[in-house]
Amino acid sequence: MSQIDRVKLRRCEASRAWFVDSRGTWTHALSQPEYDVHFHYQVDIPMRDGIHLRGNIWRPKAEGQFPVILVFTPYGHSTSQPDTPMSDNIGRANYFVPRGYVFVAVSARGRYGSEGEPYLFFSKDWHKGGHDGYDVHDCIEWLGTQSWSSGAVAMTGVSYLATVQWMGAMLGSRYLKTIVPMGSADDHFHNINRAGCLLLSQAIMLMVIGERRTNEDDLWNKFVDWDRIYRHLPLRTIDEALLGKKSQLWSDFFAHPDNDDYWRLGSPGARYHAGEITAGNYPKVHVPTLNVTGWYDCDLQGTINNYLGMVAYGPEELRSTHHLIVGPWTHNWTHSRVGDLDYGVDAELDLRAVELRWFDYWLKGIDNGVLEEPPVHVFISGMNRWRADTSWPVRDAISANFYLHSGGQANSLFGNGQLSEVKPAAEPYDRFVYDPADPVPTIGGGNWTGLKPNVSGPLDRRPVERRDDVLVYTGAPLERDLHVVGQIFAHIYAASSAPDTDFVAHLVDVEPKGYATLLATGNIRARYRNSSARQELIVPGDVHEYTIDLWSIGHLFKKGHRIRLEVTSSSFPWFDPNPNTGLQKGEDISYVVAEQTIFHEGEYPSRLVLPVVPVGSTPT
Repeated sequence: MSQIDRVKLRRCEASRAWFVDSRGTWTHALSQPEYDVHFHYQVDIPMRDGIHLRGNIWRPKAEGQFPVILVFTPYGHSTSQPDTPMSDNIGRANYFVPRGYVFVAVSARGRYGSEGEPYLFFSKDWHKGGHDGYDVHDCIEWLGTQSWSSGAVAMTGVSYLATVQWMGAMLGSRYLKTIVPMGSADDHFHNINRAGCLLLSQAIMLMVIGERRTNEDDLWNKFVDWDRIYRHLPLRTIDEALLGKKSQLWSDFFAHPDNDDYWRLGSPGARYHAGEITAGNYPKVHVPTLNVTGWYDCDLQGTINNYLGMVAYGPEELRSTHHLIVGPWTHNWTHSRVGDLDYGVDAELDLRAVELRWFDYWLKGIDNGVLEEPPVHVFISGMNRWRADTSWPVRDAISANFYLHSGGQANSLFGNGQLSEVKPAAEPYDRFVYDPADPVPTIGGGNWTGLKPNVSGPLDRRPVERRDDVLVYTGAPLERDLHVVGQIFAHIYAASSAPDTDFVAHLVDVEPKGYATLLATGNIRARYRNSSARQELIVPGDVHEYTIDLWSIGHLFKKGHRIRLEVTSSSFPWFDPNPNTGLQKGEDISYVVAEQTIFHEGEYPSRLVLPVVPVGSTPT
């Protein structure tokens, strides 16, 4: 009898999240519009080193003192982006200010009128300990003492705007009362070098932003040959190829290939092994947090890890105050239509109302019951309903092993790769050739939405699965619904003809008619298989176990659907193609083809590990 049969999985009962009901009783306690808006343009805010940052301030047109909501951004303090409410400064100002808040958007150092030199996240003299958190802290201190301020300050924002919230919160301003980071990195090394692989497209655009005072989207979208830039060698000179000059930020990325103290500056978390969460800087963050992300967010696991880090290592008296919301979204997106799919009306999040309820409680002291709600809400794709829980991971999830099998030809969709709960005995191995000059293209997943072209979200993997350098292992049609809720890992036993290479795994839901929806992706650079802080090249031909972190999902595999695992060695240009030479990152001027061998037998039981919700499990 299989493991799934023994636990007799059933359709999990999911609750309707409180924020889905836009007319629920919780809305009656929200602050209501009652003020006109007074606008201050390009206000100078002094920093400790004499530099002035500039920002826009919108405040109620009335006497009195009001709580303050701060956004700290490199993307401009006057943005209007109604489709992406996480970064819509003008829309947020028009929403929050009439309801009794001051809204402030400040441009990061060297950006959009702010003095100083841009660098992003850190300062150019980072070796002296400088980072954006100090500018954030100084802004909070200034805002907390203005005549129109109540002395209560919150921060919000997505991506970069989220990460700097953590950087500032660590410094402990008495005026900061809460943060709402959406899509936030935990360990900055993995924000640039996920599991050792350079996040190529994302790192390039961060470099571009860090070298300009304003964004120039039309220029980059219309006059740059991105395929040429992505393929440029050596990597460390992409800055010269794109900008015509050296970039300190880009150079520093390659001067620190390992997870060292450079990446620790301002990082809330610190993780060196797959699935690890350590204390990091979480004990320094003395405010409650509302963490928001999506299953296809490039900062999905970072956001979840930050929530877990605060619950496990943050100040003890605040551990019950942290909340987590995970929807079926991409980065900076809270709408129901994502990639190829529409997840229904419940997936559409009224973000501003959610923030308002949180701010009303922490900044105005309104007893609106927000802390009585379950702290964790995750959207279960496949059934398209929300699940509320008291904790993450789900306490009663059972780890189920799905083993790789084949007759030695798992190559492509047309091969004989299989996935089952039966542990392998004696089986032939699978092989494929990885050519960095012809990498597997990125199609779908939680890649950065700024990738050119944008291919993020749930997309059909069948075009990629036709390639012989993609091994495809597919399970039999499910006899009953299967709920997977939590973090996913693949344990792959592999050998390579190269001294260094990459392995990439994709989890896919296959519908009865064949459509193959990408759910999750993980990767590992061989030299970082044991630790991201230490490089260890491999001996060609030696077998190693690679633990690949595919991050987390909440998904219902429906009866009749099949579970599929893809194993390959690239996803370009999401990750930089490993040149297979073993040289230091960024130095290669040519590629070497590698022959990869994947083992699945008694001694080397390669497998996918899914957290499955069993019979009797109900959200708590």
